[in-house]
Amino acid sequence: MSNRSPVYSNARVRVMENTFLNQEKFNRLVYSESVDEALRVLAESNYGGGVIAENGDYEKILRAEEDKVSAFMAESMPQGCGMESFLLRQDYHNAKALTKAKYMRIEDADFMLAPEGTVDVGLMKECVYSDSYSRLPDIMAKALSEIDLARANGDKSPRTIDVTLDKACFADVLRVAKAGKQKTIIRYWTAVADFYNITTFIRSRREGEEPRAFRKAFVEGGEIPLSTFESAYDATNEAAAEKLRYTSYGKIVYDAFSDDPGATVAFERAQDNYLLDIFKRDRTDIFSLSPLAGFYVAKKQEIKVVRMILICVKNHVDTTQIKARLRDYYA
Repeated sequence: MSNRSPVYSNARVRVMENTFLNQEKFNRLVYSESVDEALRVLAESNYGGGVIAENGDYEKILRAEEDKVSAFMAESMPQGCGMESFLLRQDYHNAKALTKAKYMRIEDADFMLAPEGTVDVGLMKECVYSDSYSRLPDIMAKALSEIDLARANGDKSPRTIDVTLDKACFADVLRVAKAGKQKTIIRYWTAVADFYNITTFIRSRREGEEPRAFRKAFVEGGEIPLSTFESAYDATNEAAAEKLRYTSYGKIVYDAFSDDPGATVAFERAQDNYLLDIFKRDRTDIFSLSPLAGFYVAKKQEIKVVRMILICVKNHVDTTQIKARLRDYYA
């Protein structure tokens, strides 16, 4: 990990911003007649660093691009700045995937893993499969031990793995972000926690779960307290949305509560745009880490959107529906 200054890191970011796909490239992807045609667009852009997708295996290219972005982050970010929080989230994804693989007796779980974060993947595999967590971060180790205990007591639900590690993840990520004292990074993770809770709240209500199920899944660290959600749990969709309207997320939440089939897509799009806007405002401040954080978030979002487009092209989804899922451009 680099110990360079923000000025140095942001100078590298200015160069890397040239790797973003522009609107013309996105339009060509959306209107591609086949996955092979779309992959040619990505090849022109050196997506994945020139990795070749055999038999239309676009995941190979997307994974290579993700690896490239994660490596750039690890090389460029100053130590102790809070940027480690982004890589830490990848660690928790991997911990979750490996734990599920362990209990499902999946020997090769590499296809389930995110790019390496702050913990060596080989080390994590060894620790998870041996039920020995002392060499992992403390908060993660405690969560993994709790999962093992729950399994021993008969709780074999995959959701217990998700909830336990998600709660640990947000606690760890926000701890690291706050230690770095970068306001935009703290604000980002606060908003991510809130959106996680809003999404969980809506899903729990729609599935007819008791309030205690939501309470168990609620993560700390967001702006919206548990009490606000609890007071709205048995309310109508309109009343629940109204309670959340007077937060930093305003009318965004209305789409989340709508029964319109397109509302979920609109909410996810608005959510991603909101998170990216946090860094857009300060992307020219070379003395902060907003440009570096913004680049990383934007690039991860771009890869997510490219994956969505490729899936839609593969399944012959109408271009109007694909365009409705596109996010704002950062480039």
